[in-house]
Amino acid sequence: MSTHAFVPALDTAAEAEAKWLIEVLLGLPDCDNFRKLEEIRRGIRAVGITPRFRSPILDLTTHWANIMYEVLKEIDQDPGNPYGFTRYTARFLEVGSNPGGFTRYILEKTHARGVGITLPTISGGVGRATLPSDRFELHELDLLDLVSRYRLSDPNPPPLPFSRTEFDSIILDIDSSSPRVLVGQLLLALATICNGGQILFTLTSIERPLTARILIAVRKIADHISVFKPLQDRMGLLTGKLYLHAEVVRNDTPAYRKLKDNLRRLWSRIQSTDTCTTMRDPSWNELDLITPWEEVMKPSNVDAIVKLGNPLWKAQLTALSKAVRQID
Repeated sequence: MSTHAFVPALDTAAEAEAKWLIEVLLGLPDCDNFRKLEEIRRGIRAVGITPRFRSPILDLTTHWANIMYEVLKEIDQDPGNPYGFTRYTARFLEVGSNPGGFTRYILEKTHARGVGITLPTISGGVGRATLPSDRFELHELDLLDLVSRYRLSDPNPPPLPFSRTEFDSIILDIDSSSPRVLVGQLLLALATICNGGQILFTLTSIERPLTARILIAVRKIADHISVFKPLQDRMGLLTGKLYLHAEVVRNDTPAYRKLKDNLRRLWSRIQSTDTCTTMRDPSWNELDLITPWEEVMKPSNVDAIVKLGNPLWKAQLTALSKAVRQID
């Protein structure tokens, strides 16, 4: 079963609600970067082009592994990131289809041991560029199969097929455009994170409704969150791609237990009753189990989105403006 998914269109009511956040952001005085970004996005859509940086790529797998290495290095060393990423990493889990740059960085900078989950190349995975290590075990697995077959939606699921099943650092880097994949990643992370651990999410556009829901939910279970749009990922600068870093995740709190229980309920709903390998994307109303949309739209939460989003919008605006000038 492929983790890549078609995202169904929202019904009329849900589509209207999904626009609420963008409309509010466009009307706020401190969202000038977002307004300019939306204007340039509309212009790009109107002429039907997608600006791209052009660079020769001889070995795509190695190329992306090197980019991901530099991305994590930039996040780890960012002065606005109080704990870094590798400082407290001893046992890590990498969930994603990237070719191993994150893992290589952690193994080089720490003495940590880790587990990796990657989609087999026969199923669409991109392959790995990380050399074998006795400190890292790689499993070629489909995420949705893993979460379903090991019944992570159950209160007492069986042990996962890894040498270690609790981690202080988790990286989630699979297709962020698929709602069901994001739900599966969240459920796996909450099932395996140790108390006080950290999670690094790859997400799309902080103003996207599902990203906003996840952001607000994660704020409740972590002592500190930060967002990044690394300069090393030039294609990521052009798009809405972002990294959300949740530090000191508290798995002994009511908020954590509620979110984990809600994700279990959500997974049970979107999983077919006939077979554990058939999934659908959650509906708009079902995503309220992550964070109710009315809660996302509270002024305090909108303010948090603006505060975190402004540096992201500025970085994307700068990159897109430069790319458009190069085309002209």
